[in-house]
Amino acid sequence: MLAVTIKDVANLAGVSPATVSRVINNSSLVKEETAEKVNEAIDKLNYQINESARVLRTNCSSLIGVIGAGMDNPFLMKLLKGVEASAKAHGFNLIFGDSEGELEQELKYLNILNQRRVDGLIIITASIYNNLLDEIKSKGIPAVFASGYVNDNEIPCISVNNTRAAEDVIDYLYDLGHRKFGIIRGTYSDLVTSGERIKGVKSSFQKHQIDFNSVPIYEGDFSFESGSVAAKKILSDNPETTAIFCFDDKMAIGAIRGAEELGYNIPEDLSIVGFDDIELSSYVKPALTTIHQSGYDMGYQAMEFLNKIIDGEDPGKLKEFLPHELKIRESSGTPPT
Repeated sequence: MLAVTIKDVANLAGVSPATVSRVINNSSLVKEETAEKVNEAIDKLNYQINESARVLRTNCSSLIGVIGAGMDNPFLMKLLKGVEASAKAHGFNLIFGDSEGELEQELKYLNILNQRRVDGLIIITASIYNNLLDEIKSKGIPAVFASGYVNDNEIPCISVNNTRAAEDVIDYLYDLGHRKFGIIRGTYSDLVTSGERIKGVKSSFQKHQIDFNSVPIYEGDFSFESGSVAAKKILSDNPETTAIFCFDDKMAIGAIRGAEELGYNIPEDLSIVGFDDIELSSYVKPALTTIHQSGYDMGYQAMEFLNKIIDGEDPGKLKEFLPHELKIRESSGTPPT
């Protein structure tokens, strides 16, 4: 059987091949009723669009590349859903790869996506390497970083103000009466989100005249287990600790379990605060006090921003902060007397 051609579709729909091409490429020049006829003909004939040929002809692939890192994180999964929803609304499809934060893998994905002639990139990673930024700029692919602030004037990014949010957490705990803190941060390779949140912690400590160097800071990897292990280390080495701030909710939930295994009651003996407000945080017992940021909105807005850049619009503000909110629940309270 001969393959169905664009001329076959045009004949059945009673239009020109050029009109079929416009419909396929989502042109606004085609009347709605004409587009419906063409789409019905495409479905009836089971016409398969030659994507490779279309890319060569139009220099537009209708593909968006997404490079993520540690996408088993519930917050980042929501972010990806937001990207996908906006991409679909604008007629784009996604190609996704999870680098697990490894630069070599990110560069490999970048080369693959460049070969596929993606129309733009969404980068969702906590570790921003200069090599990656330089490669993106050298290839000339429109890109937006989501979930972290990128200190580069040529690279747009959308995030919450992680520094301000972390400062809000320490200010809140200080106002409750806490003076002995522990911090469970993300990996030291996480130069973006954890780096920003450390700045906020330092700023609040300085404001309240707390010696930053005297505060135990342990590294986690954004997993339940690492939060539990780090909390046990903090409390074993520093039993006077009354509040622990974790840089994500999974580590905070793990920290609650670890502290309880040592005999601590939350929040009577110890307050624990997380970050992200994943769905699980309001269902654990005690419900977790945390910083709320909408992963879905962040992903959606990142893709909206990228679409404007692809269309040639001036992005205006290259850096955009979305709102955050401290959700006070059951895991925090006044320190024990």
